[in-house]
Amino acid sequence: MSETHVTMLIGTICTLIAYWTGLFAGRVRHHALVERQLQRAADYQRAVDDLDRWCGYTSPHARLIARHLKAVGEDSGYNAGTPVADEACHVSGLRQQLNRLDNPGDGKRPIDPPKGAD
Repeated sequence: MSETHVTMLIGTICTLIAYWTGLFAGRVRHHALVERQLQRAADYQRAVDDLDRWCGYTSPHARLIARHLKAVGEDSGYNAGTPVADEACHVSGLRQQLNRLDNPGDGKRPIDPPKGAD
């Protein structure tokens, strides 16, 4: 074997080692990303289960709270001012939204939970 053949063989081996190292590093990164997403999904599931146990029925209150949890958990945008409708907002805005549901300004009674829901 000539010197050129040995150099090409070493270069090929080094290239393959670099390629396999990159594949391994990519798998490790992907695994960490998947673990983080699975943890986030488990946290959401726990929060939704807690809301269901707390309310015992589907309520607009739970919908607003879930929207707030999603906005904060996923770090997506939310209204930092006074909420106009039922958009995702910070905690004090959420408090205003929940108070609006309990005490509507149009004279209607708040929505009562369905009878027999335990």
